[in-house]
Amino acid sequence: MATAYTPDTEHGDDNFILELNRVKEKVRTRFIELRECLSERESELMRELDEILSSYECYRREVEKMNEEKRDIEDVRNAIMGVVTTSAVVRSCQEKMLQELNEQLEGLEIPVKPKLVMFVCEDSKWLVEVNKLCKLVEVVSEIDYKSKTHSVMSVCDVGSGNEQLNSPTDVTVDHNTGNIYVADTLNHCVKVFNDSCKFVFKFGDLKGEGSMTYPKCFVICRNRVLVSQGDVFIEASHCIKVYQLDGKFVCQIGKHGGGELQFNYPCGLATNESTGDIYICDGANDYIQIISETFQYKFQFGKGFLHYPLDVKLYRNNIFILDQSNPCLHIYNKNLVLQKSVVSRGEGQQVVSSYSFFIDRFGNILT
Repeated sequence: MATAYTPDTEHGDDNFILELNRVKEKVRTRFIELRECLSERESELMRELDEILSSYECYRREVEKMNEEKRDIEDVRNAIMGVVTTSAVVRSCQEKMLQELNEQLEGLEIPVKPKLVMFVCEDSKWLVEVNKLCKLVEVVSEIDYKSKTHSVMSVCDVGSGNEQLNSPTDVTVDHNTGNIYVADTLNHCVKVFNDSCKFVFKFGDLKGEGSMTYPKCFVICRNRVLVSQGDVFIEASHCIKVYQLDGKFVCQIGKHGGGELQFNYPCGLATNESTGDIYICDGANDYIQIISETFQYKFQFGKGFLHYPLDVKLYRNNIFILDQSNPCLHIYNKNLVLQKSVVSRGEGQQVVSSYSFFIDRFGNILT
């Protein structure tokens, strides 16, 4: 049976108070020790954090420096290309050399196949290929994937005439009419041919409200033709221009810059047929801009990951993006989650080394 505490009337309370004070002193001493220990650990963590932040800042400066150097190199390259391609003397020499080469090849029995097919597009009748190196356009029959062959049906030669081209950079087909639209870059216009490869009309040129400098890529969206363009010497040329299918100018989208509806060397274009959204490769800004069918900005993605995206295609809820600097073909799902990247590895393996690509109705990717 427990007994109640009965303090000593003379010394019991004093002893109890002394013992209590000793315990309190021990607790206070231990608390001070723990606080000092925590303070030292906090100082260590702060030093480590400062080192991490310092390292990150150094890395960020290095990345910015590399990006600036890359942009400077790209600007110099584009400036050189612009000077060379706009020189009348150089163009004349190029045409003369190509004419001499064609004369030398006339006697050969084996047909000469273009060495660098840059852009392709398909409809129900033809596969259309643009050869930027030889400045030609070929309209060919269906590719035989087993024998890896195809037969040429028509070729446009070099020049400024209606049925001639000068450095074409993109081609597409209007599936309703069968008309073939070609970006005739150094002739500063878009030329339209019918499904028999006969010239129909052209639009753009260097004068007027709907003038073009160097048209690069285009896409047909809801009975309108959207054309991307950009020139190193003309800041105002970095934009998307919109035309009706008959070539009548509608409006201009965006201007030069790095913000919403601003572009820096816009390149490849693609459209979501179900929503009408338009995907734009904003080359030197290193991301993809998405705008609505009414040309309103929606969002952008790829900043910090993409490095000068050149072309974009949509196929079965996936987004395919051709990246120039890597070079690499990135595949995203509809939620913009990266699924796979196909990297250039050399001859005989997976190769991504062109300026554009095409996905046929069988899901084959042609680069």
